[in-house]
Amino acid sequence: MPHRRNIDMELLRSFVTIIEVKSFTRAAERMLRTQSAISLQVKRLEQQLGCRLFERGGRGVEPTEAGVLLLSFARRILAANDELVGRMAEPQVEGKVRIGAPDDFAAEHLAPALARFSRAFPGVELDVTCELTSHLRRNFADGAYDLILAYEGDGLEGIAANDQGDASDKMPVWREPLVWAAGEGVWDPEERVVPLVAPPAPSLLRSIAVRALDGAGVGWRSAYVSGSRAGTLAALSAGLGVGILPRGSLVPGVVALSAVANLPELPAAAVHMEQSPEAGLAARRLSEFLNTALGARG
Repeated sequence: MPHRRNIDMELLRSFVTIIEVKSFTRAAERMLRTQSAISLQVKRLEQQLGCRLFERGGRGVEPTEAGVLLLSFARRILAANDELVGRMAEPQVEGKVRIGAPDDFAAEHLAPALARFSRAFPGVELDVTCELTSHLRRNFADGAYDLILAYEGDGLEGIAANDQGDASDKMPVWREPLVWAAGEGVWDPEERVVPLVAPPAPSLLRSIAVRALDGAGVGWRSAYVSGSRAGTLAALSAGLGVGILPRGSLVPGVVALSAVANLPELPAAAVHMEQSPEAGLAARRLSEFLNTALGARG
């Protein structure tokens, strides 16, 4: 029988945190430890697994091939651990948590995580509202939500700072490439003016699309405006135009147009989580759970 090795949960948690923040120093700050302690934990984890987990370079720390493989397992292990602890150690956690999120992110990624949280904390009522990011931020400031998950622009500092506010106090929980998308076989790439399918202003995704097209000198016209994921996908599938979507939001009949030469490259979109200072115990437990379950993936 092969020798069985048990991996320390804290080593896995530090490993995932380093990948999230791409820095040993920032991971130490988040984990309330010294940098040398974090480095020692990584060394111990590498010794236990018998492989290198990080490449250290000019762009910060990046996982090796073995590190990428470990990451997928580590997140599942930590999520299962936190679910177990929540169920066994704090079954008395109760209350209502008001959550706001964009509907595409809620449908693709948030709902499965919330289902796991509900199994761990059955006494917590989850009230989820889907809105555009601009509305989420305004209503969060007015006290309508305990937690919000909202888009930020990655690599679009002007949009992130001017349109969406300072992101310095927001926790990244997801990062995903954006792609140009259209109905399969229904858009002619030779069209000189792009028929744009996008949410209404001041949506961040609309801002990204417009700035990308304008910056590349590509003409466009507003072909369809919808604030919902279902409406956007229906318009794209029907051939009403071209839009931008997170890569994970593509559905059968709607394809990425990344190979089309006259459409400019797009940045990634990141989803950040914010918690109200007045949030109660149930909301704080949900925030901790989502940070582990989602974990800046993408």
